[in-house]
Amino acid sequence: MAQNWFLCEEVIKILLVRIDIVNKKQYEESGIYKEIKIVIPRSSEELEKDFKYLDLEYKNNNIQDTHIKECEFIDYNDPNFSANISKIINNLIDRANNSGYTTPFQDMKKFYSIVKEIDSYERDKLLAILEVKKEQINNIKDAIKYAQNINCFNLTEAYDNEELARSLIYNGEIDIEDLMEYADLYRLGEEYSEDKNLTRTKYGYLNQETDLREDITKQKEEEFE
Repeated sequence: MAQNWFLCEEVIKILLVRIDIVNKKQYEESGIYKEIKIVIPRSSEELEKDFKYLDLEYKNNNIQDTHIKECEFIDYNDPNFSANISKIINNLIDRANNSGYTTPFQDMKKFYSIVKEIDSYERDKLLAILEVKKEQINNIKDAIKYAQNINCFNLTEAYDNEELARSLIYNGEIDIEDLMEYADLYRLGEEYSEDKNLTRTKYGYLNQETDLREDITKQKEEEFE
């Protein structure tokens, strides 16, 4: 990201988002417009000052008043999520802007209010949803819709088909009959018989489990002498 705003890492305890916000009317109608870079969450008093600088009223603003040029989500405890969600949302802002749809402050604030409440698993789930549904997500309003419906989806944490299969087996989501259809049963039996030293007979597989004892017949005869 071109802009690198300073923020002390030690003070960050929650997810934040830094945004570059402009007066939408000025932005669209002329090459001269006011913009300001702020961090949310932010108090109403601070936002009133910010909007006043933009020649707007915070309490009376509507979605036609502002446009977010870019954003950066920040969580020093989860830099991968911060980087990924920032990239996705900035791409959405650019795509929407190229289609004539600006991104208002209200929408960014609403998306942030949802994302800051979700846990690590749900963060991964949200990123997965935004990846899979990217053709249906054209602006931040669409992203908000999917974020609000995150519980409609399930994420199985696996990174290839083999890991997925193991996860399904360990979690009891595949029963033994379904598993039998995919298993190489001949190889399984072959390796097991070699490992356990089994010998195939026409009656079944035989292995010796313990050492032979002394002559049991002789031992019994001595007991009766």
